[in-house]
This record gives sequence, C-alpha cells and structure tokens, in this order.
Amino acid sequence: MIRPPVYSDMLQNYYEEKFRRLRAERQARLAAVTTPEEARDYVGWARRTVREAFQLPEERTPLHARVTAMEEEDGVLTEAILFEPRPCYLASALLYRPAGEVANGSLPVVLGLCGHSQNGKSSETYRTFARTLAKIGFLVLLVDPAGQGERLQFVRTAGDRFSDCSTHEHNQLGKMLGLFGDNFAYWRAWDAMRALDYLLARPEADASRVGVTGTSGGGTMSTYLWALDDRITMAAPGCYITSFFHNFDNELPVDAEQAIPGLAAAGFEMADFLIARAPEPCLILGRGNDFFDPRGGREAFAQCRNIYDLLGAGDSIRFFVEAGEHGYGPGNRRAMYRFFAALTGLCGEVEELSPGTDLPASPDGQVNWIPGSRTLPEFLAGRCGEPVPEPMGVRDFLRNAGIAAPESAPDYKVLRNGRADSKIISIFGLRSEPGILAFLHWYDGREWNILPEEEKATLIVAARDGEEELLAAPRPGDGSRLFSLDVRGFGKSFPLTSDRDSDFFSPYGTEYFYDATGLMIDSPLFFGRVRDVLAALAFLRAGGYREIRVVGRGVSLLVTAFACCAAPELWDSLVLEGAPASMRELVRKAVYPEPQSYAPRGMLRHFDLAELYAELAVGHSLKLS
Repeated sequence: MIRPPVYSDMLQNYYEEKFRRLRAERQARLAAVTTPEEARDYVGWARRTVREAFQLPEERTPLHARVTAMEEEDGVLTEAILFEPRPCYLASALLYRPAGEVANGSLPVVLGLCGHSQNGKSSETYRTFARTLAKIGFLVLLVDPAGQGERLQFVRTAGDRFSDCSTHEHNQLGKMLGLFGDNFAYWRAWDAMRALDYLLARPEADASRVGVTGTSGGGTMSTYLWALDDRITMAAPGCYITSFFHNFDNELPVDAEQAIPGLAAAGFEMADFLIARAPEPCLILGRGNDFFDPRGGREAFAQCRNIYDLLGAGDSIRFFVEAGEHGYGPGNRRAMYRFFAALTGLCGEVEELSPGTDLPASPDGQVNWIPGSRTLPEFLAGRCGEPVPEPMGVRDFLRNAGIAAPESAPDYKVLRNGRADSKIISIFGLRSEPGILAFLHWYDGREWNILPEEEKATLIVAARDGEEELLAAPRPGDGSRLFSLDVRGFGKSFPLTSDRDSDFFSPYGTEYFYDATGLMIDSPLFFGRVRDVLAALAFLRAGGYREIRVVGRGVSLLVTAFACCAAPELWDSLVLEGAPASMRELVRKAVYPEPQSYAPRGMLRHFDLAELYAELAVGHSLKLS
C-alpha cells in the first residue's frame, strides 16, 4: 500500500452512527413505557418482531429418534440419542435422567444447548451440569450443534478436515446459506426446537416444567429459543446477554448464528429476546471479565426488570454475575441449579457430579458417516439443482434493495497528490453517501485538482488497493485515461479496527465483521460498495467522459457487475477478470474462499450469474476473463 489507510475507521464510524440512532430511538420507546398496558404492548411487539425475523420450517417431519447406547453411573442414566431435525439430517445428543424406575410425566425437563466447544456435548462443562441436573431430578437433553462434536458438516470421511475452530465452520455455512436468503441461526433454532420435541415426547417428561440453558453460543440459542417457543417455562442463558450495540462498539465479530438479518434495524436489542416472554421466569448469567460486555448485561437486566415490574413480576427476572472469564463457571452453574429447582419444587443443593463417561451416539464418531445421512452443504447443493424459487430480473432485485443510478454526480474532496517515481497521483474522495468516501485515483506528469477533460476513461475497480493497482496496470491501448477506484473498506479506507485482519478471506476477521454488522442493521456492505462504483461512474460521465470502459476484479468483481447492471447508461464496455460462471457451482463445491461480502444476500433465490451476465451484455461489450 503506497499510502497508509488514513480513513481506516470510516466503516466503524459509518455503522456506529446508524447503531447510535437505532439505540437512541429504542431507549426513547422504552422510556415511554410506564403502565402495565404499555408494557404488555411492548412485550407483544418484541414477540412478533423476533418470530417474524426467524424463517423456520412449517412442517415437523418425523424425528426417527433412536437410542444407540446406554450407561448408568452415580445414580444417573445416560442414553446416547440420534434423531433427525430434518429428513436425513442427523443430530446427536445425550439424554440424562435419574436412574431407576421413573413415573410417566414426573420429571421436569431441561434442554441444554452447547457453546462453541469443538467437541460439542462431549465438553466436560456441559456433561457436568447435565448430569448434576439429572441427579437433582431433571430429565436433560444435551445436543451437539451442527459443526461441532459428532456433527461436523464438512467431514464426510475419516480423512476429511476443515478447521479446528467451530466458528469457522459455522461462518462458512452462514455465507453459503446467505446466498439463498437463509441464515445459520434459523437452522440452529430449528434443531433446538426439534430437540425439545423429542424431549417432551419422552414418557418421563413433565411438559408443564420446561427449562433451557446454555452458555456462549449455547446462551445465544437458549435466548433465541426462549423467545421463540412458548413450551419453555423457564430459562437461564449464560455469557451472551449484552447488547448488539456493545458488541459492535467493542469491534467484536459475532458468529454466523448471532447476526440475524434486519433484526437490529427493526429496533430490536438483546434484552428484547427476554422481554418477549415477560413475565415468565428468567435468570441472566454472566461472567465479570467476559468479552460479551457486562455493562450491556446490566443494561439489559435493567430494561427487562422495568417491564417485569410493570407486569407485577419483578422477582421473576434475575441477574447473576460470577467473577472470571467467558464460560459456564461453577458459580453460574450453581445459580442455575437453584433457580430451576426452586421453580420446579426440587432441591437444588446437591454436590456437583463429575462429567462422567463420554458416550458417543454414532458408531464411528460422526453422524455424517452413517449411510443415508445428509450434511447441510449437501442440502444446499440440492437446492442448487432445483428451479429458482422466486425468479426476478437483476435490475428488479437491485431496485428492491434501493439501488439505482445516481440522480447527479457526487460531491467530492481533493486529497493531496501522491508521488511514485516520476508519476504524480491525483486522488479524489467521492462522497457516495453521508459518512462514506470512495477514492478515485489517476496519474500524470502533473498535479490535477480538477477532473481532466477527456473523452475516454478506463476505470479499474480495485481488488484490494486502488493506488497500487493503478501503478501496476499497463496504459490502456485505446489511449483512454486510466482511473482506479477504492470502494469502502479497500485501499485508503481498509479497516484497522476489529480483529485487524488484513486478509479479506479470513472467516472471522474484519471484512466479515462489517458485513455481519450491515446484515443486522439492514445496510449491507455489498450494496454500499455498489453505490460507490455507481458514484464513480456518474462522476466520470458528468465530467465529460463519453466512453467508459470498466474493469472489475477479485473481491470487487461482483460489486462492479451489479453496479453496471443498475445503470447501463453510465458505461460502455465491461471486463470482469476471473469471473465465476455460476454461484450455484461455488456452493456445490461446499467450501469456497470468497468472503461473505462477495455476493448479495438472497441472490440465488432469484437468479444466478448467467442472468446477470445476460443483462449486462444487452447493448454493451462484456468480456469475462
């Protein structure tokens, strides 16, 4: 990079302004809730909003549940379970209950949801609390999340390997699902709801006393399920509840299932997951030194408590923080035991059991090695072979996203000229929207403070850094003026925030962080970059360039293509370097390296790249290389 990314905080500041506005509006709404009737109205809004946000299947297919192993230890009976949340999509679980004869309908139940441990339900922490709850007198089901434990989704044979980090597998699944307008949270929530179906179908289960608990990713899913499923009567989510705003403000990337499309844009915050079930009993668990900011946890508790107080149930919402780092610590576990036991009439003062023997549910260690099973990537590959469910023209798709040709050329700022050998680089910062600059570069033997008056332009939309790519590019053979463009987050605005990961392709880095942020507040990074390209094209056209050749490359390739499709009057020829033939083919490969921001969410519900290229070729020269 010739010049340091001096605008590296641009994306952080841009999204912060949007988040702060949403936060202020929500705080004003909450402050206006002062009566029981207004509290009930707010609870109803929270319930509707979260349930509309989750796109869940309508049909509950047969679970085909079976017990594959059984063991008794310390007065607790453990059963290894396989079941199918969706047809042929296997889930592995451990069921715990008091040993000996148990009367039908006599045991209160708890669904245990695992955090991001690579070994899932085999984690000693989860087996410890599940066995202890069973000793107290609960029926407990502990389920492997997809991508963890016995449910690795990219491991089809013993020789396969994807990552030693479960969040990397989750985020890979998330970006593939996003192409279909789907989300990993929807799959995780449905898995948990079907696990509850199995648990409540057990003859020992008392369906009137139903709890859910988990920490970290399990705290996330416990929180979601509490808001989504009225069968649950008590909840104890741990190490998750803070606020969307604090996560963003602290530059904390969240996991694929923790970025719900449009939910924050609707004015919803984490506390609203809990408020959605007010006045039912809930215990918020936290750790004092958690990266999920404890300040947000206290804030969420205060907001919940106000609603619960207005409904006459202030003691039903509780908050317990244990010293220490992120995780389901012993203090949190003891608080959960006492809370659930008090609500169900059991005694929660019992010596905590050891984790006990790990009991695999699948014969060879992975459910996807069982003949007839299907992985989530295979489900998506199957979708790739089906007709497009909602055919739509690319320009209609763009219009629905609020993308159209600019009505006028953007305002701009003139940056000081750069120098490289004998070349003088002129740089304009195009104001494509409030708070955003897209950087347009060109070079010459002299300084330019105005746009040169010429007729032909070649615009390179940079793959990483416009200044470097401008200097490395050969002069156009047609004599046109050569320009390069940094869209937001590239070159001079490359972020040095979040995880400070310089790799666009990192599954959990800075590029992912801002794309996930945009997803949550309905301001997608992809479409923002499309606007940046449109601003540059409008600027060149308004400056007198009658013939404009556009070159899109690398991560900017599809941004460039969609921008040109939105405004065919602003360009004349287009070269797409390294253009894939089909996004469906990329999904069929199961693992592809492109970042989540590479393509717009939901495009494969409406069209594939062939339709995009066909629209681009109408009346224009299009070259795919």
